[in-house]
Amino acid sequence: MEAAWLSPRVRRVPDDLVISAEELAGVEAFYRSRPELRATPLHHLASLAAELGVGELLLKDESSRFGLNAFKILGVSYAFHRAMASHVAGDSPVVACASAGNHGRAVARAARELGWSVRIYLPAGTAPARVEAIAGEGADVTVTDVGYEASIRQVVLDAEREGWLVISDTSWPGYDEVPRWIMAGYTWMMTEAETRWAVRPDVVIVQGGVGGLVCAGASWFARRYGVERPFFIAAEPAAAPCLLESAKAGEPVVAEEHQTIMACLKCAEISPVIWPVLADAVDAVVAIGDERVEWAMRRLAKPAPGEPAVVSGGSGACSLGALQAIMTHDTFGAVRAAAGLGLTSRVLVVNTEGATDPALYRSVVGG
Repeated sequence: MEAAWLSPRVRRVPDDLVISAEELAGVEAFYRSRPELRATPLHHLASLAAELGVGELLLKDESSRFGLNAFKILGVSYAFHRAMASHVAGDSPVVACASAGNHGRAVARAARELGWSVRIYLPAGTAPARVEAIAGEGADVTVTDVGYEASIRQVVLDAEREGWLVISDTSWPGYDEVPRWIMAGYTWMMTEAETRWAVRPDVVIVQGGVGGLVCAGASWFARRYGVERPFFIAAEPAAAPCLLESAKAGEPVVAEEHQTIMACLKCAEISPVIWPVLADAVDAVVAIGDERVEWAMRRLAKPAPGEPAVVSGGSGACSLGALQAIMTHDTFGAVRAAAGLGLTSRVLVVNTEGATDPALYRSVVGG
């Protein structure tokens, strides 16, 4: 069921933003030293903004990031850099992770470029196209017979036994350094976007999952703009509302999960390391149904005259679907009012992936 949570806290700059200012500077130095890695577009969608009743709509399109079709490589590339610089990685390690798909492909690509071996564990039910894409990067892929969280536990056990280096985008007790590096890497998309907007957005909506992108975005905006930061909204599937349930409970909890086309956001547990940011720097969480995302996928694929066509997968379209839900449904009226959303609002959403499951994309969009 669709639902929303509004933070009861007075807006301030939290003491613990998880990602340090020094780490953000390191990310900027790393990516500025690699000009061959081209920025992704920031689309200005004027017609869609008018349809939804907002003044300006910006969409950061990650569907072609660094030759892949998802944003995850931003975090993984920086994490590999930090792992080598801090000597966490040996001369030629075997790296491993569990993934719903996009993170695993990013790890496989980064490992391949370094000549490292890689083991990727995927949860039961992973779309064949995602399995093939990761295997095509040279990874040894295992599709487990369990869900995402249990697949993580399995890869951790196997890595401890085999001596593999785990590059995970979620944390657990005793393991949070690499996830912090990965989240720090994600912030580069916000730095890129800032160079393309004339005035900073009033409202930002990003995808949930275990919370890595939420933590990255909320931390970046809080450090950059302080108490003048935009109203920050996390969006996730109503079928797997781990951020919403944790925010409501006031602590990390395990949420029930059900089937959703937002496969890469189907997570029952948040990454524990992100909790301080969720508690203190996120202004609202919305959990939406698949029909919102299906609308967003179709609308981006078939734009109004003068707007670009954008390929957006089930998870990629979540933030735009959330904006449509907030602007049109009474369930989200309190969020709409608190964010001040209306005809003068400037809104930023992120398309986090392209058609990573082509069969699903065709079934929704057609063609």
